[in-house]
Amino acid sequence: MSDDEKTNWRNTAAEHTADEPRSVSVLPPELANQIAAGEVVERPASVVKELVENSLDAGARRVEVVIEDGGKDLIRVEDDGCGMQREDALRALERHATSKIDDVDDLFEIGSLGFRGEALPSIASVSRLELQTKPHGEVAGTRVYVEGGTVQEVEEVGKAAGTTVLVEELFFNTPARLKFMKTSATETRHITEMLTRMALSRPDVRFKFRKDGKIRLDLPEADGLKDRILAVLGREVYDDLYPTFDYPAIHGVVAKGYFSKPGHSQRSTRNIYTFVNGRYVQDRTILAAIKKSYKKMLQRGRYPSAVLFVEVPFELVDVNVHPAKTEVRFDDTQPIFRAVYHAIADALAEAPWLEGEQKSYALGPRQQYGGDGAKEGGGDGAIRPGQTQVEPLNARNRRYSEQGNISPGEVASPFFSRGPKDDNQVGFSNPGFAPLAEPPRFDAGAAGDTPPKEAEGDRYFSTLKVIGQFRRAYIVCEDASGLVIIDQHAAHERIAFQYLKDTFATEHGERQPMLFPLRLELDGLRADVMREHIDFFADAGFEIEHFGGDTFVLKEIPAVLEGATHEQLLKDALDDLSNLGTTTRVEEELDALLSRMACHSVVRGPTELTHQECEGLLEEMDRIDFRANCPHGRPVYYRIPLMELEEAFDRR
Repeated sequence: MSDDEKTNWRNTAAEHTADEPRSVSVLPPELANQIAAGEVVERPASVVKELVENSLDAGARRVEVVIEDGGKDLIRVEDDGCGMQREDALRALERHATSKIDDVDDLFEIGSLGFRGEALPSIASVSRLELQTKPHGEVAGTRVYVEGGTVQEVEEVGKAAGTTVLVEELFFNTPARLKFMKTSATETRHITEMLTRMALSRPDVRFKFRKDGKIRLDLPEADGLKDRILAVLGREVYDDLYPTFDYPAIHGVVAKGYFSKPGHSQRSTRNIYTFVNGRYVQDRTILAAIKKSYKKMLQRGRYPSAVLFVEVPFELVDVNVHPAKTEVRFDDTQPIFRAVYHAIADALAEAPWLEGEQKSYALGPRQQYGGDGAKEGGGDGAIRPGQTQVEPLNARNRRYSEQGNISPGEVASPFFSRGPKDDNQVGFSNPGFAPLAEPPRFDAGAAGDTPPKEAEGDRYFSTLKVIGQFRRAYIVCEDASGLVIIDQHAAHERIAFQYLKDTFATEHGERQPMLFPLRLELDGLRADVMREHIDFFADAGFEIEHFGGDTFVLKEIPAVLEGATHEQLLKDALDDLSNLGTTTRVEEELDALLSRMACHSVVRGPTELTHQECEGLLEEMDRIDFRANCPHGRPVYYRIPLMELEEAFDRR
């Protein structure tokens, strides 16, 4: 359809009004194909997925993918599959043409990856596509060139047996789609992720991936799934994986694969690969079963690594529910859940990673160093690879305590010391820290009720009248219109945390060299993200250099994060950047460290405070960036309005 014809067609459609019924017409083939392409071809990774699936369905044992500029300029997929005759090659470029199904009954026994018959014509409608194919045993092959969905050239060609599809200038004729494309690095990462899934699903096939002339992946045929896992996900994941329990089939459903021990986890589900009848899928039932199988073994918000294959009778699963075929619908989810759950949970119960060792293990991530198996808190006191030659947290905490001139028997806080008990001295002071430049405004967003009128100014807590203490843990006060109860430990902890954070903010820009540079051996996906965002980490205070391949070296860290688990922190940040495009891991780790320091440095448990000390604590609460909660999220105060009290005593 020419541009003039498209314009006339749009104008005709626009001339109709609500009072005049529209005539029904058949869409031009080119327009229908572009609409279909909108469902099938979302980005370059979608093109690669469809073409690689066709290669695998054709019996290929070798698949090579080449891209340029993230797949926007060029995508080439070459295989050694069965190839096609001339007539079949032309017919494959027509809509709804497929060799995978013949009748309706075949829809309920789909064993192939592709079957819709929309991939090639949809891709050809939004690109310049060249198809070269030759069956085994034939003398010559066939070359078909298609531009914007229209066949331009058909000729014989000499080539090796198999099929090669070349896609150039994707979305050249649909600029509205082109403008939604991401950067080349982002599109490359999506392609790498897709090929990773394909490679895990077929260890018997060799996959090669070239990006802008450089080999990105080269995965030879593997003897088994775990060997392919080693090549794709790396040694770190490989060493922590164990085979699932051989649980009997449930209504014909079997789940097999590998799962990670509880001490191995990450912040996202990116290392959970699940396949149904050989097809990669993202299914809530399967994910819920995996999470349930670990029960309380993982920290909240952490996920294991798993590569799991679920075999389901064809009649119990519908794979034709999503254009990209990444979702399925089960006839009954209970057998699926039970098969996956028992395959992992029963194996976890045996704790195979503890064979020959004492039966105890950490449920959280373990401190990893660059040495061989060095554990956190080594008893010999030696500095190991990955450690920094810096002051330990407890030593730094003691140093701040000394600055605060705390004598034995006093409140163990580096931020507040008990002053002389006379009428002219406030009970709590902060000798080690300067007050904030401007007193922040009160924010009672987490307190559970509307802030009183006094809270609208810059000072509220210092205006409260202290009535006394309750059980040596709560300070009871009154304001103009109600009763205010303050958790003295939570308030003290919030103050300590804020002063710590204020002080450490000046050190955030300082870097600390690693005594032994830490090697980071990443998988392909994380390595791509690291290359794309290495400047981000530099701005955050991490000096990271590319060491070759998918390996990087951490040389410097922010001085305030010397106590962090640097490798886990960076990998969690990479996962965030991959999934969300942003991360707050550095700030979260800093807050967690300061929160622990604040908690251990303030009044803990029931502690008797004088009237002046209570008032001094309230004064300090007005000097910080108050958020009505301690660093752990617990509320600092609870307010009971006078109206509520009067109603309770039938005075209203």
